[in-house]
Amino acid sequence: MRPIFSTAPRMGRVSARALTWALSLLVFLAVPIARANAQKQYVGTLSYTMAQPSGDASDFANNFSWLGFTVEGDWFLRPNISAGFIGGWQEIYKETNADSYTFSNGTITGARTYRHIGSLPLLARARYWTGTPGDRAHAFVGLGAGTYWMKQTVDAGIYTADDDAWHFGIAPEVGVLVKTGYDIGWTLNARYNYPFSGGDYLGGKSASFSYWGFGIGVSYTH
Repeated sequence: MRPIFSTAPRMGRVSARALTWALSLLVFLAVPIARANAQKQYVGTLSYTMAQPSGDASDFANNFSWLGFTVEGDWFLRPNISAGFIGGWQEIYKETNADSYTFSNGTITGARTYRHIGSLPLLARARYWTGTPGDRAHAFVGLGAGTYWMKQTVDAGIYTADDDAWHFGIAPEVGVLVKTGYDIGWTLNARYNYPFSGGDYLGGKSASFSYWGFGIGVSYTH
């Protein structure tokens, strides 16, 4: 655990090294899969996501989040079964006046605080779809598994402290895809993101920072 104090609030930004590494890994995994499944039916989705924190995340910053997105791809192995990936970013944020926060080496009190949790999931995912290929609407259930990069940040007055860690996690989900024509459709889904407890965060303890994610996206089907 390394609480780092500075005199310039950083507002919970993603480190360039971690983001570059994660996106490179996503491309490395996605491109070979795309080539190997070029002749299979495909669904690609870009979603705007919202989140409701739960567990440790709720204890730290209990505020509904409007800041997130995911990029997802699915290739059909059978008419009702697909395999693919999830990548994205979710920010959970809370601002409080006259707040206090206890770190492992002291407590700040009476300050205006900004609490952030940043989540970068990189997951493999399987889905089961209802209906047949010609149907307009398809409900689905899915399960993702992989890694989450989580970052916890506290800005208190002129001081900032943060810490981050990688977690293994899972993400069960339900949703529906509605086709609108010209290979385009809309996707609605609810997903429970559960990074297993780990790391050494502010306050000197491990955490899971789980959250419910709600997405609305545009899908391309081919």
